Amino acid sequence: MKKYILLCCALSVMMIITPLMSVQYVRVKDADESNAADSVSTDDSVIKVMMSENGYIESVSVKEYLTGSLAGEMSPTAHTEALKAQAVACYTFAKYISLRDSEKLGGADITDDSSVYQSYIPEEERKNKWGDDFEKNEEIMSAAVDAVLGEYLSYDRAPAMAAYFDTCSGQTESAANVWGKEVPYLVSVKSAGDRLSPDYETKEVITEKELKSAIEKKGITLSGDAENWVGKAERFDSGVVKNITVGSKEISGSQFRSILSLKSADFDVSYSSGKFTLTCRGNGHFVGMSQYGADYMARQGSTYREILAHYYPGTTLEKVSFPS
Repeated sequence: MKKYILLCCALSVMMIITPLMSVQYVRVKDADESNAADSVSTDDSVIKVMMSENGYIESVSVKEYLTGSLAGEMSPTAHTEALKAQAVACYTFAKYISLRDSEKLGGADITDDSSVYQSYIPEEERKNKWGDDFEKNEEIMSAAVDAVLGEYLSYDRAPAMAAYFDTCSGQTESAANVWGKEVPYLVSVKSAGDRLSPDYETKEVITEKELKSAIEKKGITLSGDAENWVGKAERFDSGVVKNITVGSKEISGSQFRSILSLKSADFDVSYSSGKFTLTCRGNGHFVGMSQYGADYMARQGSTYREILAHYYPGTTLEKVSFPS
């Protein structure tokens, strides 16, 4: 199951709305190019995607966009109900970003860059990715999208910020704790199935020099015995590190995670024989829907509606009707 944190992963207050990096490119095709008319379309049945490779804006049907986004965000081996939940989350997130960032994106609704918003893989790239399994996998993804086409989550009569991530450590985290601003439907909920993931816990060993270099690039001085460079961590109930002392400075767990490119902010740091061992549980920012947790719930009999209601409590599932 391929994940991105969005929804995915070192975030600021601004990223409470868009938990990702700011867009660095805006390019629309000239009027004489083939998709000029499409790039200014107001048709709700299409999504205007800025392609990160060239900055062009391509208009694709909602179904094509969601099929390509789903292909980039989850594996076709996931349970159908989990795929449906992910498709709804992808559509919701795209609608949310379109309303918020379209002007910044030069009229596009969203980009295809997963490090900025969420993934979108065009059909030709899906063929290359899946090879001989293309037809089988395309059918799986297409069927999941068809089942929920037009459905999205709303809160207070507007599209919700449907954040999602790979795996947590048994409990998701609130937007308030991770990003510093409360979002009523992005609160901490149980996600016990995540602990069954084969990738639940990961370890990385780095040298004193590597850790010192990464930390001091951020203006934090490390001196004395290396075993005292990293102090004890204060944690939220989810296990996510709230604050940790590094050198003489206290920083957030999210900052420490970002500095060392850790998979999550639920981590332990130990030192022995000139090396640091970084142990992480889960993968992602822990806010919103856990993709592994959604798959686990589906395999226990939950429907996509139940999955969405669990991870985005208080939201309403609505539907857009497209012209035939």
